[in-house]
Amino acid sequence: MNATQPVVGLHRVPDWPRVAADVAENGTGTLTINGVTRACAAESVTALRTGMIARAVAIANQLRRPIRLDVTESGQTHALAVRPEGHVQLIGADGSIPAPDGLSVDEGRCRVCRRLQPVTSTTCVQCAVDEPLRVEVSPPAEPNAIIPPTAVPVTRPRAVELHELDELHEVEHTRISRRSAAPPAPTLHLAFNTQASVDTGAHIVIGRNPEPVAGRETLTVATPGRMLSRTHATIDVDDAGQIVVTDLDSANGIELQSAPPQWLTPGEPTVIPNGATILLGDVYCTVTNGGGVSSPLR
Repeated sequence: MNATQPVVGLHRVPDWPRVAADVAENGTGTLTINGVTRACAAESVTALRTGMIARAVAIANQLRRPIRLDVTESGQTHALAVRPEGHVQLIGADGSIPAPDGLSVDEGRCRVCRRLQPVTSTTCVQCAVDEPLRVEVSPPAEPNAIIPPTAVPVTRPRAVELHELDELHEVEHTRISRRSAAPPAPTLHLAFNTQASVDTGAHIVIGRNPEPVAGRETLTVATPGRMLSRTHATIDVDDAGQIVVTDLDSANGIELQSAPPQWLTPGEPTVIPNGATILLGDVYCTVTNGGGVSSPLR
C-alpha cells in the first residue's frame, strides 16, 4: 500500500467542493460555492457566520464527509473544516483535521419564528420552514446539487447557456415533466474474479461479512486469501450517476486498476470511471452503473 500510512484519528479534508465565505462587520457578506457567488445578510455578524456554517453542513451531509470552508473576515482568511455532524475545526498545515472530541455544535435562531436550533437543522422544529438558518438572500434553485468536479465541463458554449435560461423561465412545465417521467432506478453490476457477477441497488457495503452502513445493502464476497476485510468498502451511485467508492479503513486497502494503478485514500469517497476494476485485498471487482441516477441515502 502507501509508503506512509495515515495517522490514526486524522482525516484529510479534500479541496473540493470549493466553498468560500466573506464576512463584513455589518452582517452582510457572500458565499461562493464552486465559483457561484450569492449575497448573504443577517441581523448580526454572529448570525451570518452561523448561517454560513449551516449551509456548509448541508453540503457536508450530502457528500457524507467533512468539507473545506475558507472564511475571510477583517482581512484574514481561515481554512475551516465543517463536518456533517455540525462540528467546525481549523484545518492543519498538512490539510488534515483530528477527531472532533469535545467539540460542540453551534446554534442559531430560525429566520421565521426565531426558535433556537443547531446548524444541522434542515427544517425548523417549531414552524417547519426549510433551511431555518439560511442567510443567502436568494436561495439556489437546487440547493442540494453539488456535482463532483469530474462531471463539470471545462467549457460551455453560449448556446447551451441560453437554452438553460429558457428552461428556467419554464420551471412549472419542467416540474410537470419530472413528475410524469421518473428516471429509471439506479443499479450496480459487479463482476468478480472469485465468484459470479452480482446486480445490486445503488448503495452497497462490501466485505467478507459486512456490517450495514448508513442504510446500504450488504454484499458478502468470497475472499480465498481472507485479504478482504469484514467490512471493506462502500460503493454508491451518486446524484450525477457516477460511481463513488470509499475505503472503510480496510486492512489491505483498495487499488484502482488504472495506468498507473492508484491506491484510494482510506475514508475519502473517490469517483471511479464507469466499468473500472478495483482490487480489494485479493478480490478483483469490475464496477458498472446499470443505469439511472441515485438519490441521497435517508
